[in-house]
This record gives sequence, structure tokens and C-alpha cells, in this order.
Amino acid sequence: MLTEKQLDRYADILIWGVKTSRTATLKRNDIFLVRFDLPALRLAEILQSKLLDMGMNPVLRMNSTPIMERTFFEKANAKQLTFQYPGDRPFYSALNGSIFLQAPASITHLSDTDPKKIGKAAIARKYIRDILVKRDEKGLYSWTLCMLPTRELADHAGLTIEKYAGQVVKACFLNKREPI
Repeated sequence: MLTEKQLDRYADILIWGVKTSRTATLKRNDIFLVRFDLPALRLAEILQSKLLDMGMNPVLRMNSTPIMERTFFEKANAKQLTFQYPGDRPFYSALNGSIFLQAPASITHLSDTDPKKIGKAAIARKYIRDILVKRDEKGLYSWTLCMLPTRELADHAGLTIEKYAGQVVKACFLNKREPI
């Protein structure tokens, strides 16, 4: 779909985006969370390399697959839905930036899931958003995101994967020598 050169440019754009959306300058050893869907693995690898070259501390976390996410909402009891991971508060309280790589393998896998369960889990994790909003207001945190082409997205847009990828390339200037 996207070439290595296009992925490299996309990574540069994402780093530019996270830098410019923040009032304070980046410092060596800042902590960056890179959250990605499995189809975005290669872009996550490129971002890790670039962040390390900048002296940052990248933390890479893969999102649940559609099967994992569906299984969670089907099987989780009330305590599991509201479970807070040990270490999340100090981690997010020290986080300086997030880059989200969206490349969904499915966008309908939760369509018949009880929305109350989804809402309960989201409310239980609201404390994370609250922490990050406060950090953002102080200029200590910024974030950006991108969309990578997947067959699922192309199908829902009524396009071939090649045409969908072409739209992403065009929208993000990934065929330009200096897309930023």
C-alpha cells in the first residue's frame, strides 16, 4: 500500500504535528506513547527509530485487535470493565506526547455490543483524559494521529484499496519531497 518512502514521510509529518501542537519545546528524554493498530506496525517501527534518534523515550503499545476487543466486551464482568491498569496514573502524568496510528481491520466489530458496557469501560478510563488535558493546558503534552489505508476502510468508502491509499497519499502530500 504505502511505500517505505511514504511511511518515512508520514512519520516526519506526525513528529512535526506533535511538535507544533505543543506550546513548550520538546526536551531530550521526553516520553512519547505510540499507539497503533496491527496493520500500522511498520509505521510504528519507523516512528520508534526517529523518536530514539531525537533522544525521546518512545513507548509502543499495540491496540487490541477486533477479536480481542469484541471478546473483552462479550466476556468482561463489571470489575473487569472498570479495571485500571497499575501504573497508568504515574505513566500518563509523565507523558509528553502521543501519536495514534489508526489502521482499523474492522469498524463494525462492536456494532452489536451492548453500548452500556462500552460506556462503562470508557468512563472508567476518563481519568486518563483528565490527566492529559491538564498536561496539555500546561504545554507539557501534545498529540497527533493519522489514518493508514486498510481494506476495511476502502470497502466502506466504496473504493479499491489502491484508490483509497492514493487518497491518503494525496491528502498528506506523501509523494512530495518535503510534505511538511
